[in-house]
Amino acid sequence: MDDELRTVVTRVHSGEEAAFDDLYHLTVRQLYKTLYTYLMTREDVEDVVQEAYLKLYQVRRKLDDTRSVPVYLRMIAINCARRKFRRSHAVRAPIEEEDVLGTEIVKDVVREALQQLSPADRLVMGLFYGDQTSIQDICRMTGEKEGTVKSRLSRARERLREVIDHGT
Repeated sequence: MDDELRTVVTRVHSGEEAAFDDLYHLTVRQLYKTLYTYLMTREDVEDVVQEAYLKLYQVRRKLDDTRSVPVYLRMIAINCARRKFRRSHAVRAPIEEEDVLGTEIVKDVVREALQQLSPADRLVMGLFYGDQTSIQDICRMTGEKEGTVKSRLSRARERLREVIDHGT
């Protein structure tokens, strides 16, 4: 945890109201990125981000500067996202054009390939490659064993290769 985040967490723990806003601004971008790889729609991500920060706010006095708050926040958010995904049971529509970050063909191909993965595989791929989260931290966040996480990564990489190479 960097010094700025550690200072903010200490301020949050002491009850300073403005500090939680600072914590939000330091962590929201990474959280949004993590959730987007799992949920794939802006609306769902915004709902889950809001719910995750509300839950974090409720336990803010229990936070301390020795705990990895970003990892804890992602655990909360991932659990919220899983609940949302299970509740929705909806077939995901293709990503809207406004959600596409850039117009490069490669991004479009990768995004379409990611949609072919299961939500759990997408999440692990996003955490590992997008957020550069260690396998051990992914295990803690998802509650899965190391072998399961490694299998998900391997299976997801293979599926992405197939989709990108053959379009299936």
